[in-house]
Amino acid sequence: MTAARYRRTVLATCCVPWTDADRFDEASFRGSIARLVAGGINDLYIFGTAGEGHAVATSDFERITRTFLSEAHAQGVSPMVGVVNVSIATVVERITFAAGLGCSTFQISLPSWGTMTDRDVRAFFDTVCGQFPTLQFLHYNLARAGRILRAADYVPIAGDHPNLVATKYGGGDPELIAGLLLQVPMLRHFLTELGFYAACPIGEPGLLASVATSNAARTRQYYDAAVAGDLVRLASLHRELAAMLVELRACVGTEPRIDGTYDKIVAKVAEPDFPLHLLPPWESPTESSYRRYRDFLVANFPAWVGEPDGRH
Repeated sequence: MTAARYRRTVLATCCVPWTDADRFDEASFRGSIARLVAGGINDLYIFGTAGEGHAVATSDFERITRTFLSEAHAQGVSPMVGVVNVSIATVVERITFAAGLGCSTFQISLPSWGTMTDRDVRAFFDTVCGQFPTLQFLHYNLARAGRILRAADYVPIAGDHPNLVATKYGGGDPELIAGLLLQVPMLRHFLTELGFYAACPIGEPGLLASVATSNAARTRQYYDAAVAGDLVRLASLHRELAAMLVELRACVGTEPRIDGTYDKIVAKVAEPDFPLHLLPPWESPTESSYRRYRDFLVANFPAWVGEPDGRH
């Protein structure tokens, strides 16, 4: 079996809390990091779509990155900084900034202004991975970028760039998932809860925690059941997570929404004081959506509800 370039683990986002005046709430942010770590999740990242990496100004990017790396260092956990931008020059600038603060692992996604050709994709990875050979990169593979990369796309890129170490995919296409695990085993593939379950019989996926992070310790139990081969326990928790995801989407509504809409609700279930506010122009989730979802969990799956003081 080909060894993956990156360890198998649970990877979770740190949502960024904003005040109603669009100002970074540092105290709440540090508290949310401590909660995740207390629950056994030691690999954290900022600035995916859930963390509003697409929406932050450079000044906020720099302040939040400093805070995140400082808190991760204090907690003794592994930090990853996401960089989302349509300008590759800005991507390079932000990687350079965070690397200067000691960050060595980054999450990147394709620019989303237009669908990239195969040559464009190769040029993107050549520029980013090639310019920073001592850093590690995870590619966030999402439809918002205009195209989803499949196993055949990754094979030559991974061959050219040994510092491309992992991918992240939030969809559930079983054929795509199987191809990633079987044809590109040198990369660690992080999949959200439902995709993770489908992938476990095929290979050794990492868990990309999303809806599960309302209780970090129980998230860890789901992952540990997979690693231990406890299929009964894995299936039991999977059924819960599947029902939770369906209800969460129903609570928000059928209209397409940015990822942070859902993640802010999940964060607030874990920490009732966590603000739901999203940076404009994105519409924030409503208090009623949050309460409906939390009430559903309390009635049906109370073990997934975090306590106000961060205990589980």
